This record gives sequence, structure tokens and C-alpha cells, in this order.
Amino acid sequence: MPALPRLTALAPMLLFAAPALAEPPAPVSTDPVLTNPMPEVPVAPAPTLPDPVRAMIEAAIAGGKEADVETIARLAKGTNPDAAAEIDLMVADFQQSRSKAKEAAAAAAQAKLASAKFWQNWKGEGQIGGSLSSGNTKSAGLSAGLALARKGIDWTHKLRAQADYQRTNGKTSVERYLGEIEPQYRLGDRGFVYGLARWEHDRILGYDARWNLSGGLGYKLVDSKRLALSLKGGPAWRRTDFVNGTGDDELTALAGLDFGWQMSPTLRLTQVASTVVGEANSSTSSLTALNAKLTGKLSARLAYAAQIDSSPPPGVESVDTQTRFTLVYGF
Repeated sequence: MPALPRLTALAPMLLFAAPALAEPPAPVSTDPVLTNPMPEVPVAPAPTLPDPVRAMIEAAIAGGKEADVETIARLAKGTNPDAAAEIDLMVADFQQSRSKAKEAAAAAAQAKLASAKFWQNWKGEGQIGGSLSSGNTKSAGLSAGLALARKGIDWTHKLRAQADYQRTNGKTSVERYLGEIEPQYRLGDRGFVYGLARWEHDRILGYDARWNLSGGLGYKLVDSKRLALSLKGGPAWRRTDFVNGTGDDELTALAGLDFGWQMSPTLRLTQVASTVVGEANSSTSSLTALNAKLTGKLSARLAYAAQIDSSPPPGVESVDTQTRFTLVYGF
């Protein structure tokens, strides 16, 4: 039997490998989490804004008024508190775009001012009024005025002219003319340097011509759309040519006030006053006016003007007042 010796030789190898073949298989994991996974819980979708409410907010945004958008958003969050985050995001996007639009508009306005010629960007108003009376006193009068202003980046220019004439019982009772120009150069947000040149003619007060030249510093105490108040002051030079042919030159000092109050959308109160203090004579001029808007650019104005001289010529009252009622057209 030739095969037996071969099997006898392989027997030790088979006996050595047998234990390995008899090892049991690896145990199966019995982790309760892996063998019994938790069922998946569906996630609720984020609350969304109802279409009618969204449309209402978008309409307010399209209108472009911040107050309307804030009011509508506040009401929408009150009725839809779960969508408050979405509403806040819509309002934030509107405010951001609004801010960018304002910045762009301001930059464009600055560029336009910087490139404008001197004769451009003037705004102003013209006024005219008259009076006529008969009977024991016969009088006829005319009042006319023009005011112009131009605001640039650093410079502001003001021009003003006023004429008042009246005859009573065949004699001239009022004959007053005034013209002035005032450039201002801005120093910071509120301060400014000013120059002033004024010419006056009033034979009733005793002078054919009175010149005032002044320069100095000014400051805006209040500067808002509703209320404005500025003060100015500096040295001045005054030349007076009297009706009797004499003249006088004097170094003086000037102090001025400019006040404006927008009392309501249709009513505005203004006060312009200045005092020139000299050794021989001190004079104060004041103009108080109440403007009432009628329609469009047309307004009615009631004004009270006062001229006070400490040392008037002989036979002339030291206080002279005038009340005007005029129609004003802005342009």
C-alpha cells in the first residue's frame, strides 16, 4: 500500500491545524442603539409670512417712507409673532438700500454744487404791496423787495433790496431804499466768517446815503429745519451823507441777529436785526415778518420794520416804524 506512508507524514500537520479550524465565529454585536435605532422625527418647516401681510409690507417699502414701513412692520409682527425674524430681515434690507440711496444722492448733490457756476443755484423771493386811502387823508404807497441766496459747499451769498415809497396829502411821507450783499464762508459745522456791504437812502430820517462796511465772525446757535438762530459781529466803517450837504465818517462795531421759526407747515416767523454802535451815533434796524403760505409758491407777509437812531438830525424822530402787508412769490 504505497499511499499510507504519505498520509502518515501529513498527520502531524493536520493535527496542528485542527484547533484553528475549530475556533467559534465572532459574536454578533447586541448594542441596543444599533439593533433598535430611534425612528426619525420630521422637522417642522420654518414659519412663513402670509402672502397678504407680505404684500402689505412690500407696498410700504415701495412707497419709500420709513415711518410707514416701521408702522406696518410693527403691526405685522404683532399679528404674526412667529414670522418676526422674516419681517425684521425685510425691514433691514429696506433700511440698507435706503441708506445707500441717501449717500448716493448726497454725493451727487455735493458734486453738482462743486461744479456749479456762480450765477447758478440761486434761490429767492420777490414781494410787492401797495396802499391807497382817500377822505380826510389822501395817501398812496408802494412797497417792493427782492431777496436772493446761493448756498455752495463752503460759501453762502445773500442779496437783498427793498424800496418803500408813500405820499400823504401831496407830500412824500416815506422814501426809503436799501440794498445789501453779504458773503459768508463756512468754518466747521456752525461757525462762519462774514462780510457785509449795505447802502441806505432815507430822506425822512435826514440822510441821502448811508454806507456800512463790516466783516467779522458768526456762529449758528441753532440750525435745524424748524428753528434757526445765528449771531454775528465785527468792526465796521460807516459813511453818512446828510440831506443838508454835510457828511460823516466813523469807525463803528456791528452786531447782528438772524432768527427763523417754522411754526407750522404754512406759518413762518423771521427776525433780522442789526446794531451799529458808533461814537457819534448808534443805529438799530429790525425787521420782523410773519409769512403765511397761500398756495404753491405764493405767500402773504405781514412785516414790522423799526429804525432807531440815538442821535438823529435836528427835527427827526429817533424812532421810525413801518408796517407792511405784501404778497410774496418764491422761486
